[in-house]
Amino acid sequence: MDPEEIKKEIESNFTQFFGKDGNAMPVYKYKGHNILYLEMASSALSKLNTVKFRPDDVLLYTYPGTGAHWMYEITNMILAGNSKRTSVIKEDVILDMAPVETLESVKSPRLLSSHLSLELIPPELLQNHKIIYVNRNPKAVILTYYRHLKQANTFEYNGDFPSYFDLHMKGEVPYGDYFKHTQEFYTRYHDKPNVLNVTYEEMTADLSKIVSRVAKFLGKTVSDELRESIVEMCTFDKMKADEKIQTNYYPEDGFKEGATYYHSGKLDTWKKWLTVEQSERVDARVQTEFSEQGIKLNI
Repeated sequence: MDPEEIKKEIESNFTQFFGKDGNAMPVYKYKGHNILYLEMASSALSKLNTVKFRPDDVLLYTYPGTGAHWMYEITNMILAGNSKRTSVIKEDVILDMAPVETLESVKSPRLLSSHLSLELIPPELLQNHKIIYVNRNPKAVILTYYRHLKQANTFEYNGDFPSYFDLHMKGEVPYGDYFKHTQEFYTRYHDKPNVLNVTYEEMTADLSKIVSRVAKFLGKTVSDELRESIVEMCTFDKMKADEKIQTNYYPEDGFKEGATYYHSGKLDTWKKWLTVEQSERVDARVQTEFSEQGIKLNI
């Protein structure tokens, strides 16, 4: 199928999941997967197989809300060999939404990113390139992803958190079920030599150590001075102060006033949002879908 046919197929499969508050979570469905209900997403996905990957491309692969923006800044500095903030933001290189022309305009080495199901990502990128995989405490993921969706004017979701929580736990959100998304990657790729597994919690505990791990994985030499400089530039407060969220292809009014990808930077903010019952529901899923399946995440 050519890109136009794929785009029509995606957009013809519009679905709404309704929360208990009556608000709808709109998504496109493609090959059984939930896709962002955005024209830029259906357009990008329809042309994904036309993207020309370069030998030195690196893929940052995550589920939304796990810390991809943080890792993106760190990794780009390592690739560039300096601690300057890159002018190319993560949304410029996200395969899920960025136009092919935008991807092609980025100079090498490119740090590409995606949240898409592995089935939708070209096999060439998964097999022949280095992949940095970031995960996070699923309770924090739920809250962060909710905030991301709510701050976008282009995405029509206005539900309250309790309703969103239920939709999220059922996988009735863009990119689907967090637990299945994690299982899919872990069982297929976590122990591959071209994959580096990192958690948000590890980054919070010792960012200097993570910088060294990422540099070693990428085959880059980072001096003590540069490592310290990268850590300083990638503190939560510094990144929030320097944040840029507007990309050239995204509508100027696409985000609500005050929108940010950096909310609190703390590990336990979810405790102020999740009830005991909700927390226990997540714990039960972690037990059955991670622990009992041999999936070990340092979260």
